[in-house]
Amino acid sequence: MSLKVIRNWLNTIFILMAAIGMYLYYTGTRETGTYIILAAMILKFIESGLRMIKST
Repeated sequence: MSLKVIRNWLNTIFILMAAIGMYLYYTGTRETGTYIILAAMILKFIESGLRMIKST
């Protein structure tokens, strides 16, 4: 699997998790929504790191 495909999957999962986290934060329990958003941010950091590795 190429690096670009992995990055695209990570971005897709990030967007879904961020949307679910925001929904839960505003409608349900804020603590659960916060944890989901934090997990999504970790995925985004990983994707950004992969992008930086490829550019060097």
